[in-house]
Amino acid sequence: MKHSIALVSCLVALFGCESSQHSQIVPKGQQSKQAQQSLQLAQLANDLNTPSEVEYTDPGFVSYSHNKQLANYAGQIALELTDSMSGVSPNAVAITSFVSFDKSLRNSNQLGNQLAESMIHQFQKLGYPALDFKSHRGIAVTRNGDFILSRDAKKLPQNPVPSHVLTGTMIYRDRGVEVNSRLLDFDSRLVVASSNVIIPYFILHPSATVTY
Repeated sequence: MKHSIALVSCLVALFGCESSQHSQIVPKGQQSKQAQQSLQLAQLANDLNTPSEVEYTDPGFVSYSHNKQLANYAGQIALELTDSMSGVSPNAVAITSFVSFDKSLRNSNQLGNQLAESMIHQFQKLGYPALDFKSHRGIAVTRNGDFILSRDAKKLPQNPVPSHVLTGTMIYRDRGVEVNSRLLDFDSRLVVASSNVIIPYFILHPSATVTY
């Protein structure tokens, strides 16, 4: 672009010099023609020097990805529980699946179980010991792997007994899942801490909220 502007400027300068040197011997008709060409070259040089306007249309806010994860909301729940917990020091917290807020309160899904798993980690981070009541006293060695977790209640030990239990319900709103969590004293069933968080649908996989 710079080379083009320089070239046109040189042509205008040379053309002007040549016109001035031969102005006395060039006929009037030729003089007006040369003057017109000189004006055209000058206009071309001016156009090259003037930056062209670029039309810009604001597309608005467009989010192609997000950095939010379910663990972020589990951390928020843990912090809210800690803030509302006054004068209580749990020594063994059992964390159960979060359930759909229906008539039975016995229906969970992928989201409810993942929240429970994430809360174990979040409570450990905050210094509250979480009790994994799904673990055996022994290790089952099989061809498929070595296991210590089970969902067979008959094979699980009854001790130790948790001091507190964390549970929660899930209500499906228009734009997200409202998660109501509460920490209960295991013996008295008194609520010692509570939390309310809404998880937007856009961070959840479609299968996460399917009840089973």
